[in-house]
Amino acid sequence: MPDLLLKNAHIWTGVDTDPWADAAVIQGGRFSFVGRERDVNPSAAADVLDAQGRLVVPGLTDGHAHLMQTGLAMRAVDLKGVTSVDEAAQRVGERAAKTAAGDWVQGTGWDQHLWPDLAFPDKRALDAVAPDTPVVLTHTSAHCVWVNSAALREAGVTASTEVPSGGRIDIGADGEPSGILRDTAAALIYEAMPAPARDQRIDALAEAIRHAHGLGLTGVHAMDVSGGELAALKEMNERRALKLRVRAYLSQARLERWIEDGIKTGDGDDALRIGGVKFFADGALGSLTAWMLRPYEGGSDTGLPLQPVHQLEERVRRCLQHGLAPAIHAIGDRANREVLDIFERARALAPGLPRRIEHAQLLEPADTLRFAELGVSASMQPIHATQDYLKVDREWGARGGNAYTFASLLRTGANVAFGSDSPVETMSPIAGIHAAVARRTAGGEPAGGWYPDEATSLEAALAAYTNGCATARGEGERIGKIARGFMGDFVVLSQDLFALDDPMRILETAAAATVVGGEIVSRA
Repeated sequence: MPDLLLKNAHIWTGVDTDPWADAAVIQGGRFSFVGRERDVNPSAAADVLDAQGRLVVPGLTDGHAHLMQTGLAMRAVDLKGVTSVDEAAQRVGERAAKTAAGDWVQGTGWDQHLWPDLAFPDKRALDAVAPDTPVVLTHTSAHCVWVNSAALREAGVTASTEVPSGGRIDIGADGEPSGILRDTAAALIYEAMPAPARDQRIDALAEAIRHAHGLGLTGVHAMDVSGGELAALKEMNERRALKLRVRAYLSQARLERWIEDGIKTGDGDDALRIGGVKFFADGALGSLTAWMLRPYEGGSDTGLPLQPVHQLEERVRRCLQHGLAPAIHAIGDRANREVLDIFERARALAPGLPRRIEHAQLLEPADTLRFAELGVSASMQPIHATQDYLKVDREWGARGGNAYTFASLLRTGANVAFGSDSPVETMSPIAGIHAAVARRTAGGEPAGGWYPDEATSLEAALAAYTNGCATARGEGERIGKIARGFMGDFVVLSQDLFALDDPMRILETAAAATVVGGEIVSRA
């Protein structure tokens, strides 16, 4: 690959001591020069990218996304924003009419909080439009599924089915499963579905990667990666078709297999590398299964742990003992406290391996301080704060002041990594930066921002999407900055974020060009 000269640029380097430059050179996939254009001396054969005075930032990383699921969701029935059961059922019926016998209808993104009665739906609405075609619709939180009777039959789920630990099967007034299965119980449905074939996996990953490039992403921390997804990623990488820095956090369901195979954090190359293993401590806010210290507002339910604490700790310890870094999903304040306790008890075990909590949505103030003390990264998704604030106000009440505490964590010196949780929310890092800085929806709500004291600066938001993600993976000295020796990843943005007079205008920004290792992978 020829050298690449970036010129006529307004470069935010991410380096505290030298934050601005106007030219850079990439040789062999890494920055060899960063500074003033008058000082650059590129080779005559170098390719040239003229930024035309635009803002350039280090390559943006999505610190928490489900990569293959993002690609698959792009082909599923889109239920984002539907405002009633009837609207969701209509979309399902339209897809079912085109679905071949034996195939399933899949959909994603429904949210009962947007519906008039706020109630979870049941199988009857789906049975009316798809009596014979199995239907599985994943909740926007990804911690709950809504299915029809045909899907329940295919999975063999009845009123007498044993409920897995960490899950719930809702029962209707007739004493039969209603069609709602929460958290680990959803696996009963997923296991009955035909698994994507090799070509479907690769196609879904390729589509998700193209989408990521167009948004300005040069890297993704892929969560809950299965054996099939890892095999597809490896095949793409071997064919040099993986033009994205993927850090794979493997599914806890195959922990013993990963250990038997001798897989360790850091294995791989600059394109595809093992990040660690993804664990779950609790459910989610949207499915009302986040594990709480005190009940949800107006009730007695405190959510649920997805596995006993002693079992989670045993698995985390095995993970560390065998060279794998743990990344643990925790949303409720009880779940976050229990995970921090586990990390504290295992502090002396494999101290060189990074630890991280995924989401860290609700934290008691005393627990906020512990991230920096224990060296635990907070892997957070700012878009959740603006998309979920009404749910937080309704379900957690005044405790919402302890939710999505980006600024508080940063003040303690904790490492914060930002991402999207795609396909749960948009993969756009621009939308995430806006949410972190403005604490308002795209429509400007709430006026003045939701708990605005927890908003970040623009610099902090950019850092969390760049070097913060690299640090969470243990690569902070080689990825996430525009500096000599760092990976040659950057994004040219359509407007200068630092020059905007209103943070709402951040949303007007697009990626004009995305560069990975000196290769232009997307150009508007």
